[in-house]
Amino acid sequence: MTKKIGNYRTLFDIIELISNIYFMAIQSVQRALDILLLFSPTQPQLGITEIARIMELPKPTIHGLVQTLTERNFLVQDIATKKYSLGLKIHEMGVFLSSTIKINQVGRELVQRLAKKYSNWARLAIWNNDSMLITMNLFPDTDFVHFQQLGPRIPAYCSALGKAVLSTFSPEALDDYLNKVTLSAYTTNTITDKNRFKEHIQDIRRQGYAEESEECLMGMSCIGVPIFDFERNAIGAISIAVNYKSISQEELDSIVSEIKQAAMEISRRMGFISEIKPL
Repeated sequence: MTKKIGNYRTLFDIIELISNIYFMAIQSVQRALDILLLFSPTQPQLGITEIARIMELPKPTIHGLVQTLTERNFLVQDIATKKYSLGLKIHEMGVFLSSTIKINQVGRELVQRLAKKYSNWARLAIWNNDSMLITMNLFPDTDFVHFQQLGPRIPAYCSALGKAVLSTFSPEALDDYLNKVTLSAYTTNTITDKNRFKEHIQDIRRQGYAEESEECLMGMSCIGVPIFDFERNAIGAISIAVNYKSISQEELDSIVSEIKQAAMEISRRMGFISEIKPL
């Protein structure tokens, strides 16, 4: 009986050891991902001490994780400052991801055509985490395509892309969105009052397209239209930059018509079958 208990105890110890190793491995992966997520346009470089302070972990722990990420080219160290920034492996994976996203594959030709026809910047974006993630930028008079593999992520409430998607929301879903986000002012034109914003979304529904007039960035005005999937959900949007001061109403109507047609065709290629009801 004693031997049997001893065997059980040994087996229990082995299981416990394996569980601990598994937990530590998962924890290391989570911490490594958390380190990568610390980097941003406003915080492009970080040192070991800064990372350890932010994550509230010992410097030796952070040093080991950072070294592994550096060896795998997910991070790179600046020789002069000794600080770290995102490595080229992130860029490599991002470009690969962007080129395989279906909405990019089916939408590139159509959005490029818009950019060339109206000699202006056109964008394609997806709805993600209550904001818009731009997956592709297309420029006029060139075949160059700039994929934004990790962004930029822009607010939905002050962009034509985002407002186009929000215009498809039910009143309840729109209220839920507004309860989760803060309508911070990016420019003097940003709508920060929730009631006024809801009225603005109603106007967008009536006219069938979203407008942005220097609400996110001064000098940037756009028109946006949503893109739908096979379940009739707005999964993204396309937009094209416009200069309201230099175009006529006739030219504006032409742009709106073209971008609606492009959005509809992309939606069909994404599996949307029925005609989209007026917004």
